[in-house]
Amino acid sequence: MGVKNNLKLIFSYFKLNLKKEWKYKSSFFMQIIMMILNDLFFIIQWYVIFQLVDDIGGYGFNETMLLWAVAAGGYGFSHAFFAGAWNLKDIVYEGKLDVFLTQPKNVLINVCCSSTDVSAIGDMIYAFVVLAIIGAPWYWYLIMVPAMICSGLIFLCVYLAYVSLCFYVKRGDAVANSVQSTLNKAGNYPPAIYNTVVKGILYTFIPAFFYTFIPAQYFFLTPNVWWILGMIAVTIFWVVLAFVLFKLGLKRYNSGNLMSGRL
Repeated sequence: MGVKNNLKLIFSYFKLNLKKEWKYKSSFFMQIIMMILNDLFFIIQWYVIFQLVDDIGGYGFNETMLLWAVAAGGYGFSHAFFAGAWNLKDIVYEGKLDVFLTQPKNVLINVCCSSTDVSAIGDMIYAFVVLAIIGAPWYWYLIMVPAMICSGLIFLCVYLAYVSLCFYVKRGDAVANSVQSTLNKAGNYPPAIYNTVVKGILYTFIPAFFYTFIPAQYFFLTPNVWWILGMIAVTIFWVVLAFVLFKLGLKRYNSGNLMSGRL
């Protein structure tokens, strides 16, 4: 019942945030279109690269584009639905968490859903544009939805797990930003180009491969039910870890005693 209520809350927040952004229709569409155009430049970049080399770590142009599609879809999903997560550090440091604590809903979900990045919708659309460009079969379009959800939740929750350091140290968000940057960049390339030690890190502490490679490889290219179940398990692990670390950090939160409210 709790999961159902939280899902309803997430979608209610998303609809409300979209309604607020929709007031400025030109800006709304421009943000989405500009993000799609920005992402399309990477296709040109990789097309040029693959005119010079046959493959990178066993991946050709289509496979590499699929990695980028999953990454864009996951990034877009996390920022479209949970953009407020990237304001958490400021909310904690400035003592503005009080208003969320007074509401009868889960604090972390409330914070994460408090804002929406409209341009992130362009990233999600781009994921499907890439599928069209590489000539993907029709059922890949359906698979992209659970793939981007799992990828997006990992991207979000890994950041939340590390940004919880903000409850303990000043500039704790620097660690979270570094991890997020590594997650975003390292995950866009096949594991074959990394050595064993780096692979170990990118499967565990900074799960970049679960952000892009695992869903791209085992949801699309070579479907494998065990890897799919593993992907789901890892996603659940990071979601739970994010909530646990946030709850532990919350015990160290110092109120800013600010008089404010939210509609």
